[in-house]
Amino acid sequence: MTITNYSLVISAPIEAVFEVVDSDKHIKKWMDGFIENTYDENFNRENPVGHKFKQKLKEGGKIQEYEGEIISYVPPKELGVRLKHSTFTVEAIYRFHSEGTNLTRLDYECRLEMHSIVSKMMGFLFSWFTKRILVKQMSSLKKYAEERFDGLL
Repeated sequence: MTITNYSLVISAPIEAVFEVVDSDKHIKKWMDGFIENTYDENFNRENPVGHKFKQKLKEGGKIQEYEGEIISYVPPKELGVRLKHSTFTVEAIYRFHSEGTNLTRLDYECRLEMHSIVSKMMGFLFSWFTKRILVKQMSSLKKYAEERFDGLL
């Protein structure tokens, strides 16, 4: 298993930053390739832990679909999801910390487990590329959250 951590400080209050990560309409604005999440019919927005969803992403000109599950949800402090693909499982956990007035530290943790020898080798070979994508996505999230925050909640 590969674990990647990334932290950044965003000039917006914790509730505003959490909303940008928690809301599909906002995710579409900062996550490259995000198309949609389709939730199970019994999805409970107030208590979503354990609920399943399908996530569609456009990757390299192809549409990929992942089986998802919400694994932690403590607004506005933490949001965790697990995405499964035939070759890997990834857990992404976003932890939010208020750093004072209109400042939020976001600690992101990604746990990646490859399911085959070939995918493990490919994951190792492309780890630098994956890190570059992560930095780009987090920069995009920061920029979007700061631009949409207007000083009011």
